Parts: sequence; C-alpha cells; structure tokens
Amino acid sequence: MEDKAAAAGVAVPLMVGLRGTQGIQLSYGPPQNQPVEFFHSLKVDSRFMTFSPQGRYLVYHTPTGVQLTDIVNKETLDLGPGTVLVRDAAFSPQEGYLVLWDAPSKKEDNSCTVYDLKSRTVKALYSQAETTWKVRWSYDEHLLFLMGKDQTYVFDEPDFSAPVSTPKARIGEISISPVSQPAYHVIVFNPCRGTPGFVRLYKWPNIDDQATALAARCVMKEDQVVFKWNSTGTHVLFLATVDMDERSYYGSSSLFLMNTKSDSLVIGLDQEGPVHSWEWNPKGENFAVTYGFMPGKTCIFNKKGDLVHTFGTQYRNGLLYNPFGNLLVLYGHGNIRGAYEVWDLGAMKKISSQDAEYMTYIEWSPDGAVLLMGTTSPRLKVGNKHIFWHYTGKLLHDQPYDGELFQISWRPAPPGTYKAPDPSSDLGKNYVPVEVKKASAYVPPGMRNRVGPVGFAPIAGASVHIHAQTAPLSSSPGGSHHDKSKPRKKNPEGGLANSNSHSNNNSTNSASKGLNQARRNSNKTPENGRPPGPGGNGIADRKSGEKAQPHKSKSEGGRPASPEHGSENENEHMLSSGDPERDKKILKLNKKLAEIAALQKEQQAGKVLEKNQLEKIKRLNSVVKELENLELSVLIKKK
Repeated sequence: MEDKAAAAGVAVPLMVGLRGTQGIQLSYGPPQNQPVEFFHSLKVDSRFMTFSPQGRYLVYHTPTGVQLTDIVNKETLDLGPGTVLVRDAAFSPQEGYLVLWDAPSKKEDNSCTVYDLKSRTVKALYSQAETTWKVRWSYDEHLLFLMGKDQTYVFDEPDFSAPVSTPKARIGEISISPVSQPAYHVIVFNPCRGTPGFVRLYKWPNIDDQATALAARCVMKEDQVVFKWNSTGTHVLFLATVDMDERSYYGSSSLFLMNTKSDSLVIGLDQEGPVHSWEWNPKGENFAVTYGFMPGKTCIFNKKGDLVHTFGTQYRNGLLYNPFGNLLVLYGHGNIRGAYEVWDLGAMKKISSQDAEYMTYIEWSPDGAVLLMGTTSPRLKVGNKHIFWHYTGKLLHDQPYDGELFQISWRPAPPGTYKAPDPSSDLGKNYVPVEVKKASAYVPPGMRNRVGPVGFAPIAGASVHIHAQTAPLSSSPGGSHHDKSKPRKKNPEGGLANSNSHSNNNSTNSASKGLNQARRNSNKTPENGRPPGPGGNGIADRKSGEKAQPHKSKSEGGRPASPEHGSENENEHMLSSGDPERDKKILKLNKKLAEIAALQKEQQAGKVLEKNQLEKIKRLNSVVKELENLELSVLIKKK
C-alpha cells in the first residue's frame, strides 16, 4: 500500500496519465519514465480520463464502457456496457463517490449516475444538463448542491432522495468553503435578468435570506462568476467576467475579495485589460494575479487585498503555485510565446527560466519539484509530446508522442506524501540559471542598417558638424579620486554637456551616445577634408581651418572637478555663443534628446511607456530641428 510506504519514509513514485490516439497510458514520472507494469495500456479511442483528487482511482472511457482502475490495489473494475455513452466523470473530494454524465436522447431521461465507491454500487440517478451536472460537494462530502435549470437543490446525503433545502432565489453559481469548522460557509451568485446581479456570502444553513448575508457585492453586467476559496476557508476570491464589452474585444473582468468577517472589496489592478490567471497560494495567506493587455503584469496580494510584490510586466498569461506554496511558475502559452520562469517565494528570487516552444499545457507534480509540460491536440496536431523539467532548470525527460495527444495529467497524491522541495539545497553553488532569450525587437525595412538606435535617422541638411564642446573626463565609481598611474580617457562622444553627466544612468548615456553617433555620421568630413578634431572634441572651421581647443578642467593637475561642482564644470566645456540664454536652451534640448533616446531604448526592450513618455518620443523631430537652428546660429556668430 502506498500510504504505508509514505508513512515509512519510502519515496512514492510519480505517475502521469496520457490519453490520445494511442489510447490510455499510465507511466511513471522521472527518474523511471517507464510504463506502469500493472496497467495494460489500451490502444482504443477514449472520450475522457480523470484521476481522483487523492490519486487512488483513475476512471476512463472505452468503446465498451467506462473502466475504473484502483491504482493502490492494482485492480480494474468494468462499470458495464450501460456506460458506453458516458461523456465525462467527476469524483467527490474524499473519493467516496463517482458521478458519470452522458447526453440522453430525451430531457426526462436520467443523465447522471452516482456510484458509491466503497460499496461499488449505484447510489442515485438524476437528470442534469451538460453545464451544471457536476455536484458541488462540501470537503467532507456531507453537504452537496445540485444545480438545476431554474432551481437549486441541497442534499445532506448523496442519494438525492429528498432535498433538505430548495433556495427560492435563482442561483447562477455556488461554492462551499473547504472546511466545515466552525461552520460551512457558502458563497452564491444571484443573477438578475436586465439588472445587476449580486454575490452574497452566507453561513450555512442561511443561504436564502438576503438579510442574513455576511457580505454582499453588486456585479454589473457580468455573464459569469468563478469562486476560489483559500485553503483555510476564511477568504474567497471571485472573478466576474463579461464576454462582450464595448471597450474591448476581450470583454471585461473584475476581481473581488470577501471574507467570513463580512469584509468585501475590489482588488485594485493598475493595468487595463483582462485577468488572465489568478490563484491562491496553497498556504492560504496570499494570492497572485496575472492581468492586463500584453505585456501582462503579475503581482502578489495579501489577504487584505494589499499589493505585497510585483514581478513586473512581461509576455505571460499564466501562473501556478506548487502544492507547497514555496515555488511559483509564471508562463506564457496559447497565443503568447512559450516560455516559463520559476520563482523561489521564500527568497523572492528567480530560480530558472526556459523557452517552452509550442507549450499548451503545464502542471506541477505532487512533490512540488517537477513541471509537466505538453504540446497537445487540438491546439497543435503535430509534434505532440510531453516534457519533464526540474524546477532548477534541468531537463529530465522529453518524450515525443506518435499521433495526437489529447490529454496529460499528473496522478495526485494525498497530503503528507511528499516533503516540500528546498531550493537552498537543490540549487547548489555551481548552478547557473538559464535565462529566457528575449526576441529581438522588430525593425522596419526602412530603418535597417542605420546608425544609432531604431527611430533615429541620420540627420541630413547640416553642412558642418555642430558639437564643439569637450565631454567631461570619466570619473571613478567611488567619486572624484583617480589612479594617477593610469591615463584618464576623455569621452569620445563629444556632444553638449548634460547637467546629469555624473549620474550612473547607463541606459540614458548609451542611448545619447548612439544619437550623437548618428548625428556625426551625417557629416563625417567637413569641406576642408579634415576631421573635427581628435576624439571629436574639437571643431574644424571650414574657411580658416582653425580648430577650437578643448577646455581643461580648473582642477589641479587636470583632474576632473568633484561631483558637487559638476554643473559648473560642464558649462566650461560648452561652446559659448556669448548669449547665456541661448546656451541654456541648447543644453536643455540636448538633455531632451538624451531622454528621448533612453525612452526609445526602453520601448524596444518591451517596456510599456506612460502616455506622457510616448508624447515625448513624438516630439523628437521638432526638438532636433530646434537644436540645429540654435547651434547653426552659434557657428555663424563665431565665424
């Protein structure tokens, strides 16, 4: 027995089920990666395959009827030819009951069969539609709700002989807390045709009297509401969505939080767009949400709805906690480039990341250390396979599938079977995470093979190189002290001095360098055939050939001025026009160009810019033109 093995400290092997054109298969996970010896793979067509919540049973469809495999006792039960038309199956939380659903030819025919798995007998028969046939069970299986078309029935035993309650109000969705002590809590969505609906939280058995609701929330125009409880049963999240919305093709969605202390609030999401994925941490103390138009944003919130951590914006639309809540995988799939990254939530550090091309499915193993990924049909009908990745980034197994793979799934395990993985010991000192390779930004054909950042065309029309000032000498990271034994290098970029030249904003500096390079390349050679001075620090006079000498620092020994005198030092390096106001304008415009270059670089890297930042980029041409006019007037005046 596996439960005895787990109690004795013996490792229980991982298992995975597969359903496809090769039939039903049950295989061991890593490190064995071999078929399970007692399970005979069936190469037949199958409509469904479902594991029970704690992994004891596997139920699946065959052309001759539904079969139920007891994995613990290694035996298979045929449920008979009467189950040939069954379309789907679901287990109760404690694996005491199995519900089978088929599509009857007549509405009055029974469509659902309830099996008692302990006595192996049929417990009840009832009729239900495809969208509502699944029973809403309490975690202890003592309370269950049956959703009818216009009526909901509550039972306290699974024989459906006589309901203990029939709420009067129309119920669109209902969910029971996962714990029964000190009492059951039930959350209900009451839709109203033509008017806003309401979500209300009750303490059982008061689920029909609105005055007894612990908390209530109005939801506007929403078509569907989905509930998710935390593991302790004290808080419940619900997502209200509408498929068609005048503001967006993707519809709209709102995320709410309620608790059994009667608090109710809206989760404030600071980026417009749909909620792609939202999950409670299995520990029950916080939850994560991926939301917004692409690139989406992922954040963690506590039970009060307060933001506690953000993972930033990226092209991802899914997230999953491992069963122990100490690891979180963020991923992109579907119409998003397949990739994933694993985070250690204890240290809040990224552990690994990988490309996962054509991934359509992802799931954590019960031991919380292995990710099962797959390429499945009908999303993709070729190249189907399943892959095992260790959370540290190691590829454990890559298994192609001969044909179409419809479904893959880990076999669940009872609580206490495995211990949580420990990133601090598993990673080791020599482990180096493999970063996801970012796709390069698209460059339009007209902008390819150009000098400088994308979006900056070489500036034409100026007959003389305008920048005439010397850039400040480089300073050490620690301040203004330098090693006298090493020669100090001048900045080869030239350009008007920036008032923030002593800052460490590398992205701005590199972007402005690219801009200056683009401008110099527009006029590489003056009419006298000579370059504009060594290192670009001088200026060639077209008529006299005289070269302006670079200014020296007033500091002793040619050392650069200290950072606190940076602005004064920068003004010394400017080519003065004799008009202080004009010089200030030139300095200000050069600073604007550097800021625009930095913003364009961030935009190319995939960062979502604010509206005012986008407006800055649009003003590029006007800034360049204004700067050229001012600098040209300086040059004419000097002549």
